[in-house]
Amino acid sequence: MFPFGHPHRRFVMITMSAARLVLAGMFAVAALAKVADRGGARQAVTAFGVPRAAAALVATAMIATEFGVAALLITQPRAGAGAALVVLAGFAAAALANLVRGRRPDCHCFGRLSSGPLGWPTLARNGCFATLATFVACGGQFGWPLTGFGIVMLALWLGPAARRRWLARPGTADGLALPDRAGNVWTLDKLLEPRRPLMLIFSQPGCGACDLLLPEVARWQHDLDGRVRVALVNGGPAGHRVPLELVDESRAAFAAFGITATPSAVLIDDGRRSEIARGATAIGELVDHAARLSDQARLTRRGLLRRASLSVLPVAAATACDSGGTSDAKALQVEDVWMCDQTFALCTTAPCVPSPTDPNISVCDCVVVNGNSIGSKNCTDRAQSGNMIRSAFSTVNINANFAVLSCPAGAAWANCLDVECEIDATNPARAKCQCVTVKTGPSITFGGGCDTATCTSTTWSAATPDMYQAGMRQLRAAMDRVGKPVTFPKPCPAPK
Repeated sequence: MFPFGHPHRRFVMITMSAARLVLAGMFAVAALAKVADRGGARQAVTAFGVPRAAAALVATAMIATEFGVAALLITQPRAGAGAALVVLAGFAAAALANLVRGRRPDCHCFGRLSSGPLGWPTLARNGCFATLATFVACGGQFGWPLTGFGIVMLALWLGPAARRRWLARPGTADGLALPDRAGNVWTLDKLLEPRRPLMLIFSQPGCGACDLLLPEVARWQHDLDGRVRVALVNGGPAGHRVPLELVDESRAAFAAFGITATPSAVLIDDGRRSEIARGATAIGELVDHAARLSDQARLTRRGLLRRASLSVLPVAAATACDSGGTSDAKALQVEDVWMCDQTFALCTTAPCVPSPTDPNISVCDCVVVNGNSIGSKNCTDRAQSGNMIRSAFSTVNINANFAVLSCPAGAAWANCLDVECEIDATNPARAKCQCVTVKTGPSITFGGGCDTATCTSTTWSAATPDMYQAGMRQLRAAMDRVGKPVTFPKPCPAPK
């Protein structure tokens, strides 16, 4: 052993102190970030596989544990390092279980400070922190195995990010010029817009998985218009029913972006290119990530305006109280439904997945909308409360790309009318709705892109034909009474 005054021992002690401070800071920041975004923490826990009913308890326990580990690292370094190893090992096990199943939920490890899809670099980062914790727990005693492990983990953590920056260097895809269905030529510069992420989704003829993804691509292009540019790059002749389809029969874009299989996607944001997302699940997660990036950028730009508006809020609130505190919702009853002008969840094109806790419930990914909608509950019951809203029926987002798809009896669908929905804390433009799963009778949906195969491959938010006809009649009558136009989509053409 070296005496304390020995230069080597001093170096070890200084390094140990730095390591435990880094670890303590990491755990403290992670805990504080989760406290600042409890809703996001609960959603992340649920995404990792924890039942929804236990999500709040588990998220709270995580926060308390992280605070406790941070405190131990300061007061009792070796005990704190041991506790850190246990926590890091638990997270690594949960992450590994999701990755081997092909799932990549948002890590949300540091709340809104750093949120992105789970990946192997996340495990490598965990390994780096585990190396530091082992070093502290062993009292500064380390050998080549631990050092080598730490170096490998560091390379696996930072290497992919460095590779992405290299691939996104200027000029990588310069010169690409792809025509759309109308013959207009799109270059990469034309596709890229300031503060607007670009999603390139690659497809090719004969790709069944690509065909199943097309309705989602059309929905993303519509729902994210103005926030994320979503372009379909087709390796064959044009022919898909999506608004922005680029033809790349020479596969020049495929080669430039390293696409070797479809469906695949690449996200370009602020000069940075993501890793290639392969498969429908990974592409959907990358699209959600792009939407969050866009929303975060928009919130940042509006931050100054929001802060300025805060000074006006007390005056506005006092004025509202003086005038009797009337509700913002404008209510109009038509037959047995109410039309309300307020915030609601629109699920007419929403894809759904089975609830992990209730076989009779489907969780549907819906859009948060402000405007007129109809539902069987009155406007007071449907008014937003915190991050909870109700779903309702409307055609406010209808355009020429929408059509009514009729699905046969026996195809499962979800009834989302008047159900409770929770606004996504990380993406306020989306909401998760707890809809009732229906497995009998025919159904009608605005989703599916007129592809009847999706009636059985996807659970859509839908309605019975009678419900849809009644909803159209009631919505038209209500909109006529307030003097506003209403547009309904046309039926899908009959299958050939």
